[in-house]
Amino acid sequence: MNGIYLVDKPSDMTSFGVVARVRRLSGQKCGHSGTLDPMATGLLPVMVGKATKLCELFTEGKKEYIGALQFGRLTDTGDITGETLEERAGAPTKEQLLAALPSFMGKITQRPPIYSAIKVDGVPLYRHARAGREIEVPEREVEIDRLELLAYDEDKGEAVLVVECSKGTYIRSLFVDLAAKCGCLGTMAALRRIKVGRFTIEESIPLEALMEQLEQGKSAAFLPLEEALSFLPQYQPPEFFATLLKNGCAVDIKKLKNLPQGLCRVYSGEQLLGLGEIVEKDGETCFKVVTHL
Repeated sequence: MNGIYLVDKPSDMTSFGVVARVRRLSGQKCGHSGTLDPMATGLLPVMVGKATKLCELFTEGKKEYIGALQFGRLTDTGDITGETLEERAGAPTKEQLLAALPSFMGKITQRPPIYSAIKVDGVPLYRHARAGREIEVPEREVEIDRLELLAYDEDKGEAVLVVECSKGTYIRSLFVDLAAKCGCLGTMAALRRIKVGRFTIEESIPLEALMEQLEQGKSAAFLPLEEALSFLPQYQPPEFFATLLKNGCAVDIKKLKNLPQGLCRVYSGEQLLGLGEIVEKDGETCFKVVTHL
């Protein structure tokens, strides 16, 4: 089996834990891209078989979240699971909060939480943090396409926001920075991912429901690899060149007709050879299968 399970991850479970459970019951090689924090819920694409080669491709697009921001508290993790660093009563007015949102639109720089999976010197930051090491967390540029207030309870100091952003964005850091912009303390109280690239939460299946299906030998929630790749154009080279491409050779584009621009699916008859694209090799412009499937 080669394809994807679109899993609705429950809270209090790591993304690795979800993959391990799917691997155990499916008996297939599995992987994921786009880690969700243990407290977070929502869409986690789990790639199976040859689809594990394409984790980045399937999850490289924008991601969308709905999150809750709690004012009045700052933690070491940036969310309510962490140790409290400071508490200070006070929340912005709705008008102040709305006025602060545009500051975080477009390309922004943020510093990820010390408790994150980003590696420094080959070691995840959270391991440095747990060991008590003082590490300078590198800033990164991310892009926020949508930041909208869905609901706000000023008395409780709780805001619910929707965020559409580039991969690599830490919503915890965004919420902490947003609170600071309003002159307050803040921490993420809840998070749910509802979109990853072209996949949406409506297409997903709760983890426990998937486990029941797999235990019964069913796979109703399985998205086959070729169906998952249907958004890419298809290319069928002549049989001679298909054999060359299958064997890892690059073919001069002058010898091929009607080549698609960008990444495409390459077939030999009905067999999917892999994903191909135009590349530069030894000063020549060629076409090559860059990922064999």
